[in-house]
Amino acid sequence: MKVSVVIPTYNEIAYIVRCIEALRRVGVNEIIVVDGASDDGTADVARRSADVVLSSKEYDSPSKARNAGLRVAEGEIVAFIDADTVVSTTWLEGLLDAFKDPSVVGASGPALPLEVNSGLIASYIISYDLLVRATLSLGRPHFLGFNSAYRKQVLEEIGGFREDVAVSEDALLSMMAYKMGRLVFTPKMLVYTSSRRVRVRGLIESIFYLLYNGLSVLIFEKPIKVYPKVSCPS
Repeated sequence: MKVSVVIPTYNEIAYIVRCIEALRRVGVNEIIVVDGASDDGTADVARRSADVVLSSKEYDSPSKARNAGLRVAEGEIVAFIDADTVVSTTWLEGLLDAFKDPSVVGASGPALPLEVNSGLIASYIISYDLLVRATLSLGRPHFLGFNSAYRKQVLEEIGGFREDVAVSEDALLSMMAYKMGRLVFTPKMLVYTSSRRVRVRGLIESIFYLLYNGLSVLIFEKPIKVYPKVSCPS
């Protein structure tokens, strides 16, 4: 199976090289970077090592960027990773193992902090492992946009990520995919993702958002309407 990986970016020059290099090391077939017209040279740097780089002001949200990448992806499986995320050495193996079962339409895995000596390991395990497994067991899966993969055909039938919501487009997509086949959560699809947003917002605010918005999506399929942007340190 050919796997395409889509990476949405905006001013991610501090992270994009590490992200792409990790994908290359595990043997990903196609790497697609979709950039929202960064002004820090992200797209130029990505062109040195990615297979496809799209850059336009039109890609001004993760949903629009991911959908643009989906449209040009050649792989039977399309995965999504964020620029500040690094895949583990077992990530691609776990993904391919999951999709050997023809009934599986989507897969995801856990996340740990990218930063060394982070004190957030416990919160990551709860948020990006235990809670994701719990939502899947409830039939309301919340797969995360920075670590998920789906069959391209299923994504096309769904219509890709919703572009009319400010947040949780990833969870809404996984809930739709769940109606079309099996979703699996595999420990081998481990990634390491930056804790920079938590550092900026603070742990308490981050947990409140996670619970408040998560319950709204879980019960009503309605994410919060406003998601304040923060300027994240590198």
